[in-house]
Amino acid sequence: MTRTQGSAGGFSRRSVLLGAGVVMATAGCNLVGGGGDEDPTDAGTSGGEGGLSGEITVALVPDPPGASEFYRAQFDLFEEANPGVTVNIIENPSDQQLNALELMFQQGEGPDVMRVQGSGALTRFYDRGWVAPLDDLVNDDFTARFPEGSLEPTSSGLHREGKLVSIPLVWGDWGYTHLWLYNTDILAENGYDAPPATWDEMVEMATTITENGGGSVFGVAPVAPQYLIEVVQPFAQKPGVNLTTGTPDLANPDGVAAVELWRQLQANGVNMPGWESWDGGRPFTEFAAGRLAMYPSATWHVAEIRKLAPDIGLGIASIPLPESGRVAYAARSAAHQPIWSMSSESANPEVALAAMDFLGSVDFYRAYYEEFGSFTASQVAWEDQAQENEDQAGILAVAATDIRTSPNPELLAQGAEAFWADAGGNADLDLKNAYLESIVNNVDYEPLAANIDSQVEALIVQYEADTPDLRDLLTFADWDPLEDYTAG
Repeated sequence: MTRTQGSAGGFSRRSVLLGAGVVMATAGCNLVGGGGDEDPTDAGTSGGEGGLSGEITVALVPDPPGASEFYRAQFDLFEEANPGVTVNIIENPSDQQLNALELMFQQGEGPDVMRVQGSGALTRFYDRGWVAPLDDLVNDDFTARFPEGSLEPTSSGLHREGKLVSIPLVWGDWGYTHLWLYNTDILAENGYDAPPATWDEMVEMATTITENGGGSVFGVAPVAPQYLIEVVQPFAQKPGVNLTTGTPDLANPDGVAAVELWRQLQANGVNMPGWESWDGGRPFTEFAAGRLAMYPSATWHVAEIRKLAPDIGLGIASIPLPESGRVAYAARSAAHQPIWSMSSESANPEVALAAMDFLGSVDFYRAYYEEFGSFTASQVAWEDQAQENEDQAGILAVAATDIRTSPNPELLAQGAEAFWADAGGNADLDLKNAYLESIVNNVDYEPLAANIDSQVEALIVQYEADTPDLRDLLTFADWDPLEDYTAG
């Protein structure tokens, strides 16, 4: 647990009062349409002298790099605006956070506010009664912070049983947008003036660059092999149910071909050695150092590369496609990704709710964007600045073309939620295990994927005992994976 007192703040008492329903009457603040002079998106927490008091604990993950210092500084501002409040911070590595949270709750020591790490974990925590509803936060001011319509209970990704139970951190498409990053200088030195548009071009370019690199520069690293899979498979990769048919389909020929491509590159010595054991920061470190020419990347790597190598020739492109063409897009299954939730067991729920409002404030989102270069869930915090930045404009351009809304059985299909949560939370059904074993150990991918398919099928049959129409709930036969899904 870390605790640091004091930091000069940038929040006025007025701005942190806006949006907190518990003090609207006494603060006399005007919300959207209320005729006030304040910016209706400047929102924070209740507090100040005579306001909130008490101690809360926030359990978070200290990433990206620098997040520990950032969060401490932000909660110092929260404390400054609420002099009677103390915020203690517990940090867990990303891969240990959920287990740590579960242990804390089981021991009766759950945090007041926690980072829940996504939809599956939120469902699991909600079903166990550990997550508190946040509907008291919802007013015109709160909804004005987010894109219009993105807080609808059936599609927000933040609701369970119609109740708001989580607040997002990054822009909804941030996690769904997958990039092909390339070093323009390395490509030019090897005779290429553009990134690969197809799988065959990628193989040819990566092979040439590695051969010419002499062990110092490598053409590619399969940091996220699944990003090639998503352009040919119309379903969530975990648990691997094809949403157009309602059947497990990881072993389909297109998906197998994507993994086999990476496996062949590995067998031929084209992939940068050791990639399979890299931590989260190693890909962008190698790229920034000029040792890696191309790789499939998450969006947040772009800002980290610029921090390490401000003048690098950084190109941003879409994920290459097979020669036969695209079959599917990166699937947007909800408007937002749930990140922050409040404990139903908090001993100080008023302060915890105010902290949640703070984490969902435009001021906090703007600070996060300015620190990490990550687009936040509140687009009003960054949209004017983003188009002026070449890197960020490139990310937005890829997002605009490479994402489509997909059906989400966890949100849409009453009765399918339990299956979806169980299958999605089962580590044995994780596609990652299969493609890593295939690529690293040079073994056929198809039987590994087929084994997962058979286990998912058995789980469907098991759940059909209580939900006979489960298969129908998992099937959206009228959905064209090349188009946005619209319910109704």
